[in-house]
Amino acid sequence: MTVTTSDLGSARVVTWDRQARRNAWDLETMAEIAHAVEAAGNEAEVRCVVLRGAGEHFSAGDDLHAAVEATSASWAATIEAFQRMTREVLASPQPVIAAVDGVCVGGALEFAASCDLRLCTDRIRVLTPEVGIGLVASNAGTLLLPEVLGESAARELLLSGEERDAAWALTHGFATEMVAPAQLDARIDHWIGVFERTSRAAVAATKSMLNERFGGLLEDAMARETYHCVRLFDEPDARAALEGFAQRRRG
Repeated sequence: MTVTTSDLGSARVVTWDRQARRNAWDLETMAEIAHAVEAAGNEAEVRCVVLRGAGEHFSAGDDLHAAVEATSASWAATIEAFQRMTREVLASPQPVIAAVDGVCVGGALEFAASCDLRLCTDRIRVLTPEVGIGLVASNAGTLLLPEVLGESAARELLLSGEERDAAWALTHGFATEMVAPAQLDARIDHWIGVFERTSRAAVAATKSMLNERFGGLLEDAMARETYHCVRLFDEPDARAALEGFAQRRRG
């Protein structure tokens, strides 16, 4: 996986590229994404951060190829890497834009929920499949998805593990905007221009106040998620699901 950063006007664009696996993340990738967001926050000339996957997909979430080989300790580190990405996005003084195309799955969807804007294409597919493999959500998704989608839609998504389409994502508020794939870059350019016309200090203060209204709920949610993700990793349901994935890979 390659994580690259580039500047587009006053925006810092962070792109990950592992298209053969629909841009699934491993531990190293998540660390690089978190570091890139943190670094952008320290640069006064950067007015917003854009996060996107290369090619036709945002991210398939956790790389199950790596999860199959994980130990309890390395799995705990993986979950902490997921949580760190969300902490960096929330702490960033700049607005963070998720440019979501194609699949947006599991931790990637929960991570996108922590971003300030989600510019989506009309071919996105969203799901939180963790319950189907004996695990649970991360990235404060158990708090932020109800905030973004509403309580009923978040429970539908998190408890069923079923895939939902772009129309569902738009109806329930996941998408700030929904456009055709060919229009995504133009809408990113539009929002970069919007944030160039605002006060960086005022935007940072406003974002801080929006996040501070959660008080300790964000860290409490992530602590619960980490506890259950790590605990369930060694339980029979997760072990059977991962072994089944490994057997299909070998076959």
